[in-house]
Amino acid sequence: MVLKRKRIFVSTLSLRDKEDLKKCMDEEIGIEIFAERPCWRDPESDFEQTKEWLRHYKGPRSLHAPFYDLNLASENHPAIREISLDTYKDFLQIAVELQCDHVTIHPNASSTQIFDTTLARQRIKQALSLLAGKAHRLGIPLAIENIGHGDGEIFGQEAYIALLQEQVAAQALLDVGHAHINGWDIPSVIRRLGTKLAGLHLHDNDGHSDLHLPIGKGTIEWEPIWQALAESTASPALILEYNNAVPVEVILEAVYRLRKLPFFDGES
Repeated sequence: MVLKRKRIFVSTLSLRDKEDLKKCMDEEIGIEIFAERPCWRDPESDFEQTKEWLRHYKGPRSLHAPFYDLNLASENHPAIREISLDTYKDFLQIAVELQCDHVTIHPNASSTQIFDTTLARQRIKQALSLLAGKAHRLGIPLAIENIGHGDGEIFGQEAYIALLQEQVAAQALLDVGHAHINGWDIPSVIRRLGTKLAGLHLHDNDGHSDLHLPIGKGTIEWEPIWQALAESTASPALILEYNNAVPVEVILEAVYRLRKLPFFDGES
């Protein structure tokens, strides 16, 4: 696989202010718009503001839909499931208007470890079928992120791969940090997802907590991941999703290192 450099993205979650954003845009780095607090506080005004700063930006962009208080698998409250589904539908349309490459969603959230996994998966699959169908009609890929930790992980490694195989109209957003916490074989998952892989969230951790550290500052083995990507037939977005205590200079240095990996071509 050969990736173009424009397929490197930085999440706005990782950026502290407009100056950080400008530095990334000046480097022609892709931008993942994190449509959630603290980046977005008011959907309507923040949407208009985002359109404004994208007006003169010609680089690629993607959208990470909100997820706080949303849960397609809510155990006891159908209204939460309905609101979550409607919210995601709205953000599919927003992503189209912002000319995004894809939309990432969290398929579920869990405030309690007491739930019926089988029923939760059924609810999620039904909702995802509706969302993927709408995304297809709008002409924008829907990317499903792997989330959850321990007992709160409704879709473990095998279930996640099976979900993506079943959801033919959807793609995968593989969060490497989340996968590491749950003990996934990340290179194997990359290979098995194949062309279903729309993107990866790249950040590191200690194998226990979702720390969103810079690459190389945790316990993830990165070389096997780069090798799996080199062998892949997909062209996923590589999205740096560091915590926003990380200086933008460290983020840009990570971009430069990614650009030197052998599966990138020489284009800017």
